[in-house]
Amino acid sequence: MSITPKNLVRSQAIFKAVTPFWMMWLMLLNFLTIPILLKAESFPILPEFQVYHTLGTGGSNYSSGALGVAVHLFDEEGGPGRYLHFLSILVPPKTLGFDNRVGNQTTGTQGQGFEVGVHDQWLNPSGKGATLSLRRIEWNEIKQGSQPIGKAKNDLLHMGWNWSMVRQGVVVWLFGIDIASLELPSKKLMEFQLALGLRTAF
Repeated sequence: MSITPKNLVRSQAIFKAVTPFWMMWLMLLNFLTIPILLKAESFPILPEFQVYHTLGTGGSNYSSGALGVAVHLFDEEGGPGRYLHFLSILVPPKTLGFDNRVGNQTTGTQGQGFEVGVHDQWLNPSGKGATLSLRRIEWNEIKQGSQPIGKAKNDLLHMGWNWSMVRQGVVVWLFGIDIASLELPSKKLMEFQLALGLRTAF
């Protein structure tokens, strides 16, 4: 079979149909980390964990947990160290017994997603850091009252800052400002979100 633009598009469509999203994400992560593993001394890989609560101008109110890795890229002379991080995000249906909300609607299931971003971390002052990243969170069921009405998706541009009250600590405080694009069953809307929580210290 000759390779034509039409056949190429068809092959790409088949690949997307038979390959789960998580598997494509895993393959991309593996492709990016192969050269890093070969030069582990220059590019150490560190575990990263975050937990935070988010409030939005459109009514969003939910807690999140994120787990993944941060890859040390380089250190700026007299400045911060730069990291590339990959995180898996989980959003429980409830926080302390209260329903989580996306926009003005409640979540009927656990939300799942990912985050890819760049993080700068300073040694002086200890604990100071800044993050710029992209996030996506999806819910398979959103409710209006007690009635399931469909799925929801949240795409976010995240800007975060972290700091520490002590010079040496395992975790640091995390504050975030997000620009969110919500895709709800009945409508789409933009929302500004604020987040406060904790993250692992590098």
